[in-house]
Amino acid sequence: MLAELFVYAASYRTTPPAFRPYLGEAIGLWARGERQTRAWAPHLANSRGLIDTTIDDFSRRRTVAVLGSGALFDIPVESLARTFARVILVDRIHLSVIGPRIDRYGNVERQWRDLSPETNPEALGLLDGIADLDWVISANLVSQVARAAPPGRERHVVDSHLDALARLECPVTLITDLDYRVFNRHGVVRDSADLLYGRQVPRTGLRWKWEVAPFGEESRTSRRVHSVAAWPDWRHA
Repeated sequence: MLAELFVYAASYRTTPPAFRPYLGEAIGLWARGERQTRAWAPHLANSRGLIDTTIDDFSRRRTVAVLGSGALFDIPVESLARTFARVILVDRIHLSVIGPRIDRYGNVERQWRDLSPETNPEALGLLDGIADLDWVISANLVSQVARAAPPGRERHVVDSHLDALARLECPVTLITDLDYRVFNRHGVVRDSADLLYGRQVPRTGLRWKWEVAPFGEESRTSRRVHSVAAWPDWRHA
């Protein structure tokens, strides 16, 4: 708890006032990631590995934009900073904890943006203004903006984000969770949800499981596991 309070205080000063209401949620997610290092390790390794591997596909490495960069758990920002001339991290919150990882690089910048198509219909319009944009990465963002949408608007948000990514002129690496299941200690599914709200995605790409909440995180008697899919270039999925 003391660590969370320290991060809140340090992050509050640098966060634009309009985005400060989201600090609590972002710190909660960061704290969970710190607690669940072992459980999250396979998911994070898969995400970082896909990004690291995809870097090799680029002959031009001018600018890369990371949408939903968060606490950088799943982003190999060091690799991006060493290989691209400019790295833009885009999210509603950039916690102070990422400072030690990015401050050493003069080519990494943070942009505070609301990426939800529901509250900002031109959410991805910011990409049009980025010069020499060679690559966009959407990292575990789709389900988050859908979850924050008003009831009944979740599918609209999912479609808007995915369709906007598909229309971009540069390659787009997409990583997203598809659904979750809650299991009891006997392996019986007690709850489940479609995190893309009926949006069908191609069976191509990579698939893996992410144990978001092991036993004891949300309940002593249950664990929550997400299904994740990823495509090196969503435009050609």
